[in-house]
Amino acid sequence: MRLLNRPLAFILAAALAVASIIVIIEVVAFHLNASPLVLHWTTWDRWAQKTHWDALVVQVWSAVLIVAGALILALELKPRRVNRLPLRSAHDATDAAVTRSGLAGTLQAAATGVDGISSAAVVIRRRRARVTATSAARGRPAAAALKQHVTRALSSRLDNLDLCHRPRLKVRVNSRSR
Repeated sequence: MRLLNRPLAFILAAALAVASIIVIIEVVAFHLNASPLVLHWTTWDRWAQKTHWDALVVQVWSAVLIVAGALILALELKPRRVNRLPLRSAHDATDAAVTRSGLAGTLQAAATGVDGISSAAVVIRRRRARVTATSAARGRPAAAALKQHVTRALSSRLDNLDLCHRPRLKVRVNSRSR
């Protein structure tokens, strides 16, 4: 939902600006004793004068707007995805952290630093780090032999970072295709 906040805010601001301009035009036209120029609001005014608050149409629209507002509020109050993973520090006044992308880059460098690994892709989740490494050699036995070395290098790198909540490692080594 956070990704949609800026475009939705822009659309809402543009709609409010257009509505404000229309209201200004209609108020000026009303004071000059002219008929409605942009919107025929007199029809809405007559409908609103003869409709009571306890009418079914008013209750239905009220319920729809309340549900929509509650849904938007619930989506906005949902906690954000944690982008920073805190590091342990010797002092309480120190706030040290590593970003998800920084941790992914560090783990990728550790995986590709192992002899026989040509590339690695890293995905960092809330409690898990998934590393998919590609071996330079062809064949599954060669890839299987490298898995332990890659896992050891990644574990060592995570231990050196001293994260408060270390993610679980899931390592997969694929053999090079053709």
